[in-house]
Amino acid sequence: MSHTTTTRSAAARFFGYPLVTILIAFIIFGPVLGILFALISQMVIRLFGAAPLPPIGYPTDPGTLLAWGFGKLLAAGVLSYLAIVIYRVLIARGCEGRPETPELAFTPTARRWLWLGAALALAVVVLTLAGIAIGGDVSFGASASVLGGLMAAIGLSLFAGVVEELLARGALLRISEQHVGSLLALVITALIFGLQHADNPSATLASTLSVAIGGGLMLCAVYMLTRTLWATIAVHAAWNFGQSVLGIPVSGNIQTGVVLVRLEGPEWLTGGPFGIEPSVIALLLWTVVFAVVLVLAVRAGRWQSWRAARTAVAEGRGSEPVGLA
Repeated sequence: MSHTTTTRSAAARFFGYPLVTILIAFIIFGPVLGILFALISQMVIRLFGAAPLPPIGYPTDPGTLLAWGFGKLLAAGVLSYLAIVIYRVLIARGCEGRPETPELAFTPTARRWLWLGAALALAVVVLTLAGIAIGGDVSFGASASVLGGLMAAIGLSLFAGVVEELLARGALLRISEQHVGSLLALVITALIFGLQHADNPSATLASTLSVAIGGGLMLCAVYMLTRTLWATIAVHAAWNFGQSVLGIPVSGNIQTGVVLVRLEGPEWLTGGPFGIEPSVIALLLWTVVFAVVLVLAVRAGRWQSWRAARTAVAEGRGSEPVGLA
């Protein structure tokens, strides 16, 4: 990779400063794309919905539910593609001066982890529900619109998986790791990832910590091992989909679902109204995954110390992703 820090203009160097680049990513992959997602979804519902949306929750009319699901799917498809383009063109090339984005290359590892990551996440959903069924109760109900619930589950999961991973692992973790090393980057990213979900519906201190540990740390470890964002996108999207398609709240957000799964038992077991993420079973499972994957990443030499990071920055290699040289 070429080192561009000495030849770029003052403006380019400013936008390439790590904190500035991360802030730009937060603005674009946070409120900007989030607002666009809501606007596109609402537009489709207004065009094709059979009844107006309720002030709280999702529609119950089958026709409106179908339009609602299609709106989520359409918005996710358009904006997920746009987010990848923005990441490549604005974040990597424009801010960092990187002509290539190996973390988004469709390599054999990336292709393999698309299904491995999805299988892993869905397995954790199944095992968590199995544990809840043993210690509590799991029952099933009918959805008002199977097709609408399926489209909504795919759309919401795809959008969250792509956009949140481009921000959390693609920008925040990767850039932090390049400048302060793997350990600090891991802690910073997990904490911020948890705090991003702290104001979600039904969020508690327990749910915030669960997201930070079970989601934040684990997804960081998956990226460190694989060095491809497609792996974390697969895990994140499949984890959300496995809950959403069953009508289980995802990070506090209620879902229509293809079926409606009802969980009964103490909140430490079921996760309560936030969904199964704070469940002690899910937390333990993801913690085990995190520990195993992190050990594998360290043994594979994909861990960068603080000293190595600072040396790379001093030598003008601060914009080079760790483990992808």
